[in-house]
Amino acid sequence: MSVHLLLWLILTGMTAYLANARGRSGPRWFAIGLFLPGVALIAVLLMPRLAKTGVDALVHEDLRPCPACTQSIKAADTRCKHCKAEVEPIALKDRSGWVARFTANSDQEFERLAAQLTLIDIPTILDEAPYAFAGPFEEKAEAQNMLNYLKSTHGLDGLVTWRSVTR
Repeated sequence: MSVHLLLWLILTGMTAYLANARGRSGPRWFAIGLFLPGVALIAVLLMPRLAKTGVDALVHEDLRPCPACTQSIKAADTRCKHCKAEVEPIALKDRSGWVARFTANSDQEFERLAAQLTLIDIPTILDEAPYAFAGPFEEKAEAQNMLNYLKSTHGLDGLVTWRSVTR
């Protein structure tokens, strides 16, 4: 492989990576970088960062302050990673995270759905009728895997979404 081809691929990859880090479309800027590698890289570097919107803006770890030292810790933690104090974890229903959401069309259907989810050994939130949630999970892929399992094994159809809880 010639040095020019290697340099061209490196510039194109850097352009795509930096574009993605700045809130732009990485694949689109990769394509632009194929034709104008140096120019595209300079253009990306000169563009302002775009704020995340939609679900991307909501996705964050579910954090809370440690009662002992006030440093940020995960809601599920039982021990502070900073001061090592023992803390009470926050209940599932009070945590934000990725969930598989199921919607019931009637009260009777919600009761059947709740009973079915209760029999399956998974974390569930059943206090927001007509919605039932499997989760929350820290990663979207975990919620998607749970939804795929529930769909294939138990015939439950839903969607993966971010559930935000304000404490």
